[in-house]
Amino acid sequence: MATREATQFAFRAQKDMDVCNAPPASAVSVDQLAKPAEEVRALAYSPNGKFLAWAVASHVQVVDAHSLAPVAQIAHPGVLDVRFSPKGTYLVTWERMGRSTDAEPTTNLKVWDAATGVLHGGFVQPSFVAAAIQWTDDEKYCAKLFPGQVRFYTPGSMTKPTLTLKLDGVAAFSVSPGLSPSVAVFVPERKSKPALVHLYALGSFASPVANKSFFKAEKVEFFWHKLGTNVLVLTQTDVDKTGRSYYGESSLYFMAAAGNFDCRVSLDREGPIHDVAWSPSEKEFVVVYGFMPAKAALFNHRVETIFDFGVAPRNFVRINPHGRIITIAGFGNLSGQVDMWDRKTLKKICSVDAHGASFCEWGPDGRYLMAATLSPRLRVDNGIRIWHYSGALVYNKEISELYQVDWRPAPASLFPQRSALSPVPEGIAIASDSDAKKDAKPPSAYRPPHARTRETDSSSPRSLSDIAEQKSFGGIATQRTVPGAAPRLPVGANPNVAAKAAEKKRRRNRKKLSKDDTNGDNNESEKDADSTSATPAKDAAPITDIDILKKIRQLNKKLTQIETLVKRRDQNEALEDNQISKIEAKPQIESEIATLTARLSDLS
Repeated sequence: MATREATQFAFRAQKDMDVCNAPPASAVSVDQLAKPAEEVRALAYSPNGKFLAWAVASHVQVVDAHSLAPVAQIAHPGVLDVRFSPKGTYLVTWERMGRSTDAEPTTNLKVWDAATGVLHGGFVQPSFVAAAIQWTDDEKYCAKLFPGQVRFYTPGSMTKPTLTLKLDGVAAFSVSPGLSPSVAVFVPERKSKPALVHLYALGSFASPVANKSFFKAEKVEFFWHKLGTNVLVLTQTDVDKTGRSYYGESSLYFMAAAGNFDCRVSLDREGPIHDVAWSPSEKEFVVVYGFMPAKAALFNHRVETIFDFGVAPRNFVRINPHGRIITIAGFGNLSGQVDMWDRKTLKKICSVDAHGASFCEWGPDGRYLMAATLSPRLRVDNGIRIWHYSGALVYNKEISELYQVDWRPAPASLFPQRSALSPVPEGIAIASDSDAKKDAKPPSAYRPPHARTRETDSSSPRSLSDIAEQKSFGGIATQRTVPGAAPRLPVGANPNVAAKAAEKKRRRNRKKLSKDDTNGDNNESEKDADSTSATPAKDAAPITDIDILKKIRQLNKKLTQIETLVKRRDQNEALEDNQISKIEAKPQIESEIATLTARLSDLS
C-alpha cells in the first residue's frame, strides 16, 4: 500500500491564495507555501495529485503538491487558465488572443513540460473552452477539435497530427478514460437530418463501433464510466418548442463502447435532466430529472431502475470515490439542502444545509464533503464548509471574494473504507455555522450608494430625499406599500368596488389640493369666520405623507420658476402681467411649504 498523506485543498480569492490540510487533520494553512504577492488568476492540481500550479499576471508557478517546493516557473504573462495532463507531465495554459503583425494568428493555447517549463507546442483557441485539449490516460495522445475533423498529436511532436478523424459537421468530441480509449463525436441536426453520435476505437477511424441518431439535439455532454466501457450522452436544446420548460428539452442515451448495446434512458417524469453521475466502483449511475420537485433514481448498466430516491427540490448528484455515499442536493435557486444516502443499505444517512453553494465535491478519502460559495455568482457569504458523511460540520471558514477551491486528488485505494460507516474521528473539532461569523458585521438595511456616507441616526433630515430614505430604512414609521401594486383587500371583498372607492378618494384629494392652490388666504378667513361648520385646514390638506411630499415638490418647482423671473426682472427685462403676479405670490408659496413641512413632521 502506498504511503498515506493527509488530504489537502487549495483556494484562491481576490486578496489571498492558500493551501490547507483537510480534516481529519487540523484544517490549517501549510507553512511551507510561499504565497504570491500578485492576485492569482488560475489554480489547478494535477490529476495524480503530484503538482500544484497557479498563474499570476507575470508568470505561471509549478510546485510540488506535497512539499510545496518550487518545481518550475514559466515566464509567460497573461495566462488565465491552467490544466494538467492525466499524469501531470504536461501543463496546458490559455490566454486571450493578442494582435499579431504576421499573417498567421498568434497561438494562445499552449502545452508546456510541467517539470521544466519547456514549450512543446501551441494552438489557436479564440474563446475559452474547458476541454479544448483532451488526453488519453497514458498521455500518448492529445486531441483537439478543428472544423470537420479531430486531430490527435503526440506530445513530442505537436506541429503535425499523428492521427486524424474526419467527419463533416462534427461539433464536439470526447476521449474516454481507460486502457483502451474510445472517441465519441457529435454531429448536430442539419435541416431535416437527425443528430448523430459515433463511437470509434482510437486509431480505427474507418468505421464507427457504435452509432446513435436522434432529433432535438443541439448540444451534448458525454459522461464516461471510469473504465471507459460505457458512456451516457445527454442531449439538449436551447428552446423547448412545446413551451413547458424554460431550460429547453433534454434526453439521455446509454451507449456501450463495444457497440453491443445502446438505448434511450426511459424516465417516468417529464421535464429537464438536471444532473447525471456514474458510480466509481460499479456499473451503475444516478439521474436527477423532471420538473421541480425533481426525481432521482439509480440505474444499472442495463438501464433498469434499481432504486427510487423519491421526489424533492434537487438538481445535483455526486458519488464519493468509493461508490458508497450518494449525495443528492439542490443548488442554484433551490434551498441548498444536501441529502446523503448509503448505497449499501439504500437509506438516507443525514441531511445538511449548504445554502448558496456553487461548488460541491467529495474529498479523495470519501469521508468528507466540501461545499463552497464562490464569487462572482454570489459576492456575499463566500466561504468553505466541510462535513463528515455523518452530517457533522467539521470546517467552516468565511473568505471574502472566494473564486475557486479544489481538493488535491489522491487514489481512493489509499483510504480503504470499512464495511460499516465509521463515526466522526475522535479528537476532531466540530464546527458551527456561527464560527465563521464571529467577526462578521450584522446585516443592515440596504442603502443606495449616494446615501451610504450619511449619518443614519440623524434626527433632523437634511432634504426631502433624506426624509424618504428614513421612511424606507425605518426612521419614520409608515405602512409598507409597493408602487403600482393593488392594495390588500379583506377576504371576500369585491375588487371592483374597492377600485372605484380608491379612485373616488384620489379625486377628492386632488380637488382639495386645487382648492388650496386657488383660494390661498381666503380659506383661512373662512375658517376663522365659522370654525364650527368649516373643516379645519389640516383636514383639507393632503392626507398621506406621500401626497405631502408631492405637493412640496410642486411648490419648490414654482419657487424655482419665480427665481428665474426675478433675475429677468433685475436685468430690466419686461415681464408679462401674469409673470409679475407669480413673483408677488412668492411669500404665499413659501408659507405653504412651511405649513406642509410642519404637517409632515406631525405625521412622523
